[in-house]
Amino acid sequence: MKGSSMRPAKVMATLTPERCTPEMIRLLTGAGMAGVRINSAHAFGSTLRRMVDTIRSVAPSTIILVDTKGAEIRTTPFDSPDTELSLVQGDDIEICEASDCSSPRSVNIAVEGIAGSLRQASVILFDDGAIELHPLHPTPSGVQARVVRGGNLGSRKTVALPGAPLPALPAVTGADERCISLACECGVDIIAHSFVRSASDVLAVRDHLRGTHIRLYAKIETLSALQSLPEIARVADGLLVARGDLGTYIPLPSIPAAQYRIAREAHSRGISLMVSTQMLHSMERSPAPTRAEVSDISLAVMEGAAWVLLCGETARGLYPVECVSIAAQTIAETLNSVPYVFG
Repeated sequence: MKGSSMRPAKVMATLTPERCTPEMIRLLTGAGMAGVRINSAHAFGSTLRRMVDTIRSVAPSTIILVDTKGAEIRTTPFDSPDTELSLVQGDDIEICEASDCSSPRSVNIAVEGIAGSLRQASVILFDDGAIELHPLHPTPSGVQARVVRGGNLGSRKTVALPGAPLPALPAVTGADERCISLACECGVDIIAHSFVRSASDVLAVRDHLRGTHIRLYAKIETLSALQSLPEIARVADGLLVARGDLGTYIPLPSIPAAQYRIAREAHSRGISLMVSTQMLHSMERSPAPTRAEVSDISLAVMEGAAWVLLCGETARGLYPVECVSIAAQTIAETLNSVPYVFG
């Protein structure tokens, strides 16, 4: 890796069904977007097909990535997709194993066996760790928990139970199979498999992609994935550093070193590297980034990332076009000014 030539890097933006309009795609492409990520947790079936068709009709050369759900654990949706539950420090709420919609009385998780995991957990994290709760006592369906770090909880947010034993979850769920089949029909370019734990998880997805030209990225967002990184890199076409969920499984100060390790592994295998989560987080509400955020993008480029992935910045932020523009400009300046990747 030391002394190797800098590779071109590009901007990928996450779009929701509501934002996947011809006008928005034109604006983002004009600002420097080269790829679109579609999250299958929020877009599936006819919605996914419509999004792909819209992107192809407006910007046919745009790379389209669809990520699977994988062995994920998420809260159930609320009755209304726009509903958010305000969880305030000191509040108590029940967390249950149930398929019903979540409500102000109960946050539900539709994963068989998760109640046992909840009862053994010392901490419960929602939404990439943005919200933290501590279990108080068991209930018939789960646990009563107290909010330690509050926030607004939306529909279908990630759940992490660091250190607690988890139920056995399949590498490829029925929902994943349907998503992959549709993505193949639509002709997307990349499938990114979520919550990869081992090389066998990647190979299970690979079986569904035989006969296609779709590239397969492994999302590195669990401790087990880090522990199996060389084996995973051998069977994947790319590695995606999913720092949001990864930061709920390892200490936050360990994330930069983990990212560097993943980058080195990708380059040693000659596969692509993508870096995501909170690249321009402050720009979800502000028209200008922090100095640290543009430095973060530049560092990802210097580590050889082929893609910088914007998530909430373009999916729900107030300044999606400005985010893409800042990311593209930072990439260009780094590529023009830094001749070598870090070794």
